[in-house]
Amino acid sequence: MFINSPELLERINKVSDDINKRSGGLVVFEEYIAVPIFGFVTLRFELLSEEVTLAELDGYERLMQEAAGDEFQVDLMGSVYKRAGVSLQAMQARFARCFEAYEGETIAPSPYADRIRADAAALLKLFSLPEDTPVWEIQVNDELDVLVFGDERKEPRRYRSDGLAVNLFTLSPADRLESEGLVRALFYAKRNGISLASAVMRVSEPNG
Repeated sequence: MFINSPELLERINKVSDDINKRSGGLVVFEEYIAVPIFGFVTLRFELLSEEVTLAELDGYERLMQEAAGDEFQVDLMGSVYKRAGVSLQAMQARFARCFEAYEGETIAPSPYADRIRADAAALLKLFSLPEDTPVWEIQVNDELDVLVFGDERKEPRRYRSDGLAVNLFTLSPADRLESEGLVRALFYAKRNGISLASAVMRVSEPNG
């Protein structure tokens, strides 16, 4: 599969090394996630600083965005946002509102869109799911975690493919609204040179 191919890993390593150098060694690659429904790959990073402000997060993510260009999306880990005083709970409470607030944001696919979506199609075939099932994420670790959207949340299912364990998670329509809101905020953040945390926290909570 392309998602764990040497070709993609080489590009991830090159961009991650560039980000690390630009940050003076403070920003370190942590993980990557494919988002087939929108055709891009997100690289996620840790920050080797115990104290950080939201304004500093903006600077670090701007640096990361410039290095990644149109090839990848990038953000910092939730634990980094927490150190800047932004909890994941506070962000998640706003994701659905981000869907509305950033409605006009253009979600551009990456150069890898076709190959990511081909991987998603192969996985849907493995799961015996309809080919039009929306695949939200493919998370690559020692195992593959595949998240799809359905009519309701379901218990995870486990498969094996070419000796690799593959876990299938089915999310609900409410999850999809939040997930797409997050993506719109991510692209808004990149277009404006700010952090994902800043883009999300600019939006008020429901009934807020």
